[in-house]
Amino acid sequence: MFQGMPRDEQFVRNFLMGLMVPGQQFNPPLTTEEIEQYKNYSAKLLKLSAASSFSFSARERLQNKIAKDLDELVKLIGGEETTGMAVADDSAKILRNLMSNVIRDPFEEKFRKIKLDNKVIQSKVAQYPPCLSILKSIGFTADGESLLVVAKGKKVVNIAPFTVARDCIDKWIDKNRYQISAAIRKRKDEIERARIAAEAEEAAKNPVIEEEEEEKPEEVDPNLCTLKLRMEGKKKIHDLEMNAGDTLNSLMEKIPFEVQDGEVVQLTCAAKRLIVKSTDTEQMRKTLKELRLMPAASVVVKIGEGKSADVTRGSLAERAAATQKKKTGSHSMHSIGLYAKDDNNKAEMFDGGGV
Repeated sequence: MFQGMPRDEQFVRNFLMGLMVPGQQFNPPLTTEEIEQYKNYSAKLLKLSAASSFSFSARERLQNKIAKDLDELVKLIGGEETTGMAVADDSAKILRNLMSNVIRDPFEEKFRKIKLDNKVIQSKVAQYPPCLSILKSIGFTADGESLLVVAKGKKVVNIAPFTVARDCIDKWIDKNRYQISAAIRKRKDEIERARIAAEAEEAAKNPVIEEEEEEKPEEVDPNLCTLKLRMEGKKKIHDLEMNAGDTLNSLMEKIPFEVQDGEVVQLTCAAKRLIVKSTDTEQMRKTLKELRLMPAASVVVKIGEGKSADVTRGSLAERAAATQKKKTGSHSMHSIGLYAKDDNNKAEMFDGGGV
């Protein structure tokens, strides 16, 4: 490349030929960096010349046709209410990529050929007539049964219709971006539901038989009696397992509390309305089953009532009688004060044992 005035006429001729005819051989030869610069300048020059050669009316007709073909593609696939918009978006992006390749390098022949039997092209473009119509409207023609070409036999292709078509696709995608997003989400949901249904169907065809182990019921000893013992005035609870045939005398031998010789021990079970003192020989000989302490009961133990040999009634009746006795009795009034209504002063005082 030159800066300022060119060195000679040959240099100018080389420069202009390099712009208009990429790949031109120069004498002296160009460096790799200069060749890349020529390619960039040639592409810019080609875009400007192509745009100036493409009339406004031709541009408008092409835009209307492509927009119509894209809308027709959506209807053909299934409409906006289904996943058709998502599929049409995929096809439109493939078309856009094909156009961009030609625009980026209009001298490269491989970008000017489209193999319709390609797996992606077949599934996204070739099977839809509106897509083929768009490609033919920008210059592609059939070359055999499975090939489309543009500017066959030419060194360069006019990229003006490609640029207009690509811009039209970009505007269509932007205009329908909300519908496209909704259709894409719906398609993902349908694919997920289909996958789950297929897995369920496969599972139904090949059921997995799991041998369930029968749970053996836990064996419980019907004669087991669990007692929770607590010393009166204490919070700690002691668990004690005994047999239904054990007597209260047996319980006295196992209680985890220290009992002095001759001390009376009182056993109280409020839930069974039972109060038994160790001096009540008849009650102490009864079994836990006879006293209805099965299968479990909470017992409060009171130790230290002295060496009295009184026999209890073995119930809460004794406690109720003692409470009733406390409630009765005589009451005396030692003094009654009378106050005057006028000055709130004590007027008289009566002493006596009652009124």
